[in-house]
Amino acid sequence: MTSTQYKKLGLYNVNELELLMMHNRTYCAKIAHDVSTKKRKEFVEREAQLDVVVANKLARLCSQRR
Repeated sequence: MTSTQYKKLGLYNVNELELLMMHNRTYCAKIAHDVSTKKRKEFVEREAQLDVVVANKLARLCSQRR
């Protein structure tokens, strides 16, 4: 459980987000660490359409300046 009372469900595939459509108030998606940036963008676009919470949707999407 997270601090927001969602149970996390690890996802590797964008199609797996559709599993959470019926349970979007109980579960949140957690994108696996080895998913590419291109696929992460697809996750974020699809989660906005399905009204599903993604716990780490900004990971690897923001570029860092050094």
